[in-house]
Amino acid sequence: MDYSKFYTPPQIANLLVRKVNVPHPDTAIDICCGSCNLLRAAKKRWKNTTLFGVDIKPHIASDVNFMEMDGRQYAIKHAKKYPLVLANPPFDFVKTNREFPLLYQGVFSSYSTKRLENEMLLANLLLLQENGTLVIILPSTFVEAESNTAIRSLIGKNYYVREIIKLPEDTFGASNINSYALIIKNSSPKKKTTNSSCVIFENEQFLFENKCTVPQKDIQAGRWYDRYSATNEAFDIRRGNVSSQMFCDKGTAILHTAKKSEQWKPSLRYCAVSGENLVYAESGDIIISRIGKSAGQWGIYRGEKILISDCLYRIKDPTGKILNRLQGHEYDFPQKGVATRYITINDFKSWYCSLSSDVNAEKSTSGE
Repeated sequence: MDYSKFYTPPQIANLLVRKVNVPHPDTAIDICCGSCNLLRAAKKRWKNTTLFGVDIKPHIASDVNFMEMDGRQYAIKHAKKYPLVLANPPFDFVKTNREFPLLYQGVFSSYSTKRLENEMLLANLLLLQENGTLVIILPSTFVEAESNTAIRSLIGKNYYVREIIKLPEDTFGASNINSYALIIKNSSPKKKTTNSSCVIFENEQFLFENKCTVPQKDIQAGRWYDRYSATNEAFDIRRGNVSSQMFCDKGTAILHTAKKSEQWKPSLRYCAVSGENLVYAESGDIIISRIGKSAGQWGIYRGEKILISDCLYRIKDPTGKILNRLQGHEYDFPQKGVATRYITINDFKSWYCSLSSDVNAEKSTSGE
């Protein structure tokens, strides 16, 4: 699937533009303009705004001053020029690392990325005037993945992240790409950020749920997503450290992830490695699928000590306390990833904490 060719639906474009608190921008730009739906939404709200569109492919759109070129190159030549920047960049890998080194300057001088959407984010931020506003759509991994903590922290410390909006999974049709829209201002950080989920389109309006505020200390630390506080309980959870590339027809037995099923349990494979620094499972351990369609499914291992692959997590539960809480529950938190879904250790911990909250709420309701 080509994730670089998903255009912003008009309803989503209109929603995002309506949430911008710019009184009347004289200009607006989209340097990956594609269908120009974001620009059309801006024109619908501000009739006299002059629109500029840039794309590597030719487009014909009324009321848009279009230029055919790479948006990153355009941003470098027109830095700090625009009060309103709109973007739904392609989700992909960069073909050449730091092909545009002038994007990596100032607070981003030490940052490096292999993701095109992250590099396009730097380009869009470069376009902003002082107090200018950027509205950008990014894959869920940007907001949720640990690998993007550094870039989130840099942005949180140097810009005002005004709003984080989780978009519906069907935003881009049946592809079910998890994505967020960010509203970022080129100004000093404020006290708090609004985090909400856009879930239903009804009567030409989107309804929101899970609306909350994120403290500025968390935004600046790159923690934009955690829904529950980390548990203070001892939690011996580890990820396997043997890659599937090490698998072979015969050798040391190893547990690996398996297809999603009602009674999930890991599959048995073989590898050519062994050693004390590897992660093993023992009878009574909780095994969790980390990646793929079965991500989040879990089961109890009953058997001899055995290696686990890097597609699994292992939890030590000698007292059975963790199992007692998990029993009868299916992992139902949103999964990360674009092409392949996955969960992190913190995701599973957060879900575990949410079950604790549910149990306490049930006890309170029943008067226990």
